[in-house]
Amino acid sequence: MSTPDPSCQHQRTQLIAKDEDAQYLECLDCGEILEAGELKNEEPGFGESLSDA
Repeated sequence: MSTPDPSCQHQRTQLIAKDEDAQYLECLDCGEILEAGELKNEEPGFGESLSDA
């Protein structure tokens, strides 16, 4: 098993498991397993929506 690519943006994912508390995704580019909440925290930007403007 190879180590995940730290520079991968995890743009292409697929849902692999889901329970009451979390959803788990696999990145189709680097193979890393992520919790769905982790992806939201990695998004670049200010964390604002357009409705906040």
